[in-house]
Amino acid sequence: MNEGEFRKLQLTGGSTMIVSLPKTWVKGNRLDKGDVVSIEELASGDLRISPMQGKDSKTRVSIDCCSLTVGLVDLLIGAYLSGTNTIEVKCDQKIPRAVRINIRDFLRDTRGMEIEDDTEKLIRIVSILNPSELRLQVSINRMYILISSLVNDAFEVLNGEDIDLLSDIQDRERQIDARRLLVERQVASALKNPSVEKKLKVDRYTAMEHANIARVLERMGDHAARLAVLVRDNSHLIQSKTTELPLLAIPTWAQALKTLVHNMYTKDVNIIHEAKTSLVALMAEIETSESDLWTGRKSAERLFCEFQISESIRRLCAYGINFAEALLNMLMHERLESV
Repeated sequence: MNEGEFRKLQLTGGSTMIVSLPKTWVKGNRLDKGDVVSIEELASGDLRISPMQGKDSKTRVSIDCCSLTVGLVDLLIGAYLSGTNTIEVKCDQKIPRAVRINIRDFLRDTRGMEIEDDTEKLIRIVSILNPSELRLQVSINRMYILISSLVNDAFEVLNGEDIDLLSDIQDRERQIDARRLLVERQVASALKNPSVEKKLKVDRYTAMEHANIARVLERMGDHAARLAVLVRDNSHLIQSKTTELPLLAIPTWAQALKTLVHNMYTKDVNIIHEAKTSLVALMAEIETSESDLWTGRKSAERLFCEFQISESIRRLCAYGINFAEALLNMLMHERLESV
């Protein structure tokens, strides 16, 4: 089918307007007379025609691990994010042990992928999770819970709780990363497959904003984990009080983030904007406290540690602002009207 092809509307039966479908598109989707297609009106006013039957939409990626020296995990992640159903890792010789370790790491850091076939020269990895079965909001909520738990546990340890609260930081950070990858995989599938888009109950713009929010939350998760590690490894150095900045900012940040997550679908513009405004003000206060921090008389080791904590809390606020802006963007998109 040529790009930019135009066709005339025709009148049939005295009142019905029809347009013919390109022959190459019909053949490419294995359609024939009597087959059913889906016709959907988009928010832009365009019509989208999608086949209800036809060619198998499953995809496969093959990787020759023998020709690689480094980068196998990156290729596996790239294939995963593209939405492929099957990944085959092949080798003319026996697959090296290092490759198998990389594949185990890949399976640990993703969701919905399992090994279907494992031989000396071939490992076939298949998707067992339908991308349309899990709402995007579920993963966003899970990321939020993990991030909040990391920050809150670090705060509680500084308040005197047992340091064992921070014994699984790495595992929680991996779960956050895995959820971000899952959201991006689902969004890729939604962009390529109208049926996935419809089942997820998002349009393309909203799907992309969900991917943007997932990336924002992943960066937030990086700083939440960094904060938790600083508290776990340097609790003997930290003398900042939880009733003073920057630690005082944590409850306010937590409440603002909770408000944003709970308004992802109700989208009360005033509440979202208020949460964003509070985070902007909070970040400015933290920056001021950082300036005061450098003027104090403290050991270099303690000063550096406390500044890193302050920086992580400030960045948590900054990414919260990005989250609010993404929600406002989605809200405005939903309010678009044709004129």
